[in-house]
Amino acid sequence: MQKTTGIYSVLSSASAYELFITLIGGKRKRSILVEKYIRPKKGMKILDCGCGPAKIVEFLPDVDYLGIDLSPAYIKKACAKFGDRGKFQVQPVDKIALSGRKFDLVMALGLIHHLNDEQAKTLLKTAYEVLVPGGRILSCDGVFVEKQPLLARLLLKCDRGKNVRWQTEYEKMAIDIFGHNNVVSHIHKDLTRIPYTHIIIECWKR
Repeated sequence: MQKTTGIYSVLSSASAYELFITLIGGKRKRSILVEKYIRPKKGMKILDCGCGPAKIVEFLPDVDYLGIDLSPAYIKKACAKFGDRGKFQVQPVDKIALSGRKFDLVMALGLIHHLNDEQAKTLLKTAYEVLVPGGRILSCDGVFVEKQPLLARLLLKCDRGKNVRWQTEYEKMAIDIFGHNNVVSHIHKDLTRIPYTHIIIECWKR
């Protein structure tokens, strides 16, 4: 993952990041993700990789939640607000240490486009290892697609994450780990108030 400089460094502040996400429609996006894709159930064991300030917790029922992030500032914010609803650790997502824990769901929301190919493949392999049989990993990232509006393409190129990929590139990495029949992708152009294209990928461990 790259270090940020200039205007992007402002988003290293948990409060600034939360404000930015709110302004672009983060609440609606999280609501859609939870209802349509996360589909949480009480007691579900969830690992949230790159959890940031963990605002997603607001939308979850009583689950067994572990959030990890490289940023101490984000983890401090998450602990202060959601410490009674989950556990939080400062960890690099490409070198996760979990002491044998298993999960029903691994989330990587807005994360993989911040990782280079090697880091992303390591994360996917780790997810496969820590999932119970029938468990899933769910990712959500910016994506390049054919016939994309010019403004959406420009915003993706300016994204803080410098590894925004084409749809087929994300899919191939997932298929290499989980198998062709266990990967489904969804393209969304309406998750935020700004013109931005997202890819949501679900992978099952059979």
